Amino acid sequence: MPSPESLASRAEALLNRLAQVEAQEADQQARAEIEKARMRTSRAREDLDNALRVIPLLAEHGLTLPAARKAIAAELAKARTALRTAATTIVGAPIGDVASRIRSQSVNNALDSAGKFSRSLLVDLNRSVDTKRMQIRPDGIEQPIVAYPGSSEALAARLRGIQSLFARKVESLSPDDLVKRFQDIVNGAASWTADRPKLDQSLERQHPEVSDFLRQAATEDGAPWRLITSAVRAWLSDPENTVNLRIVLRS
Repeated sequence: MPSPESLASRAEALLNRLAQVEAQEADQQARAEIEKARMRTSRAREDLDNALRVIPLLAEHGLTLPAARKAIAAELAKARTALRTAATTIVGAPIGDVASRIRSQSVNNALDSAGKFSRSLLVDLNRSVDTKRMQIRPDGIEQPIVAYPGSSEALAARLRGIQSLFARKVESLSPDDLVKRFQDIVNGAASWTADRPKLDQSLERQHPEVSDFLRQAATEDGAPWRLITSAVRAWLSDPENTVNLRIVLRS
């Protein structure tokens, strides 16, 4: 039968082992919490860096950038102080103390503020680009694009693409996608101004009565029969002119 002394020794050894296991589990939990905070911080930093990186690119094209909101600016100042204090106190501290410090409310609030600022900045940048879209939106861009006989179908397709670009609201874009959209908008406005008049050049080469007929025919109401003049009949008699024309009857 084991002596009381040997039982006590075994019990002490078992308790010591349990204490070691508990310490290891606590250490693992602390490391997991530290890693979670590190990833959270890294994500907030990356989001902020990406947003700040594109600001000069947008400003180069004359975009009016949003000013930091006073409430958010105050939160950022408070968050900066909290994170600086936490970083100072955990230097050389045991891992358990580090985990305890980073799970504090002040650090949690600071990381929340950093993420909130990044998201708010990106929303404001999207809104600024959308405002620019409306400011440089070409006049008459909402009008239908008609590829009149003799005009370029490729040109018409390109102009319709620009119409679609200006019809889409700018929202929820990532920083890189936002820069691309902004450049597309600026380039699209310039292309529309340069290329839209070319679409009507084929009409300018036609007889005035033919031009009038084609313009009316391209509208929702269509061309009235009175526009079928002798000049228009002569033009319609040429198969090359009528290959894409259709007659639609409406009640």
